[in-house]
Amino acid sequence: MLERIQKLLHAQPFTPFTVVMSSGEQHAVRHPEHALLTKHWLIVADADNEEEIHDLYLLHVTEVKRSAPAEVQS
Repeated sequence: MLERIQKLLHAQPFTPFTVVMSSGEQHAVRHPEHALLTKHWLIVADADNEEEIHDLYLLHVTEVKRSAPAEVQS
């Protein structure tokens, strides 16, 4: 899972994704600067409240879902 999340965080262009935990919790990563990946943890700033931080243990990540890229407004 570590390698998959690394690829998603470094993808150009970046595509938002959602991390699904074994508890069923879902955490959106809307920008690569909102996440920090270490060997065992993914630290994510809450998508709706950036002052709230989630420490996600990688062994409990069950799925990573890519979101549709945001449309550019003209």
